[in-house]
Amino acid sequence: MSAPAPCRARARRRAPPGPLGRHQAETLALALLGHGARVGVVHWATGVKLEVLGNWFRHLNGRPPPRGPLPESSGSMVRTRAQQAQASLFGVIYARHYNPDMGGRAMDPWGLLRAYELYLSLGTAGRTAPLSINDAWILARDLRGGLASLDWCPDCLAYYVATQDGILVGCPLCALYARAGGKSVRAHQRAPDASALQASL
Repeated sequence: MSAPAPCRARARRRAPPGPLGRHQAETLALALLGHGARVGVVHWATGVKLEVLGNWFRHLNGRPPPRGPLPESSGSMVRTRAQQAQASLFGVIYARHYNPDMGGRAMDPWGLLRAYELYLSLGTAGRTAPLSINDAWILARDLRGGLASLDWCPDCLAYYVATQDGILVGCPLCALYARAGGKSVRAHQRAPDASALQASL
């Protein structure tokens, strides 16, 4: 499946979501902060004041909130096949949990939270460090903005994340399997309607 046309303005430059109810915003903020989300990301998603979020982060994580910029794109974040495989797992889960009725919002924060918690619950990371909530945010943003896509592999019959500015080409699962000594076997199965999954983002 071909990647959609890139979005000229990154999602981080778009207007933040509309105001949430206070209880809903605070509940979402506490959940994201509990996973280690950056204060700036949580402020964008909820509208809760930065000072309040900084205090909550310290209380929940026992340390000051981290500073410094996040990676510019998922392509700069996903540098190895193992990281690409993890990103692909989260990307497919997020595509299934994204709320298509978000209107003009660049992302669905609640969908991201649900998808991230399900991703963690699968426990499939093994020795590979799983994506952080901030990595997941960047990936979801790029999937929504067209800077990343979910492509279909006709060999292993799986979706995988492809980034427009990344160094990795092709399916990470097949690449990891070949690296472990496996031989590629083409399944010759028709791809499912990949557009439906991508359109859900």
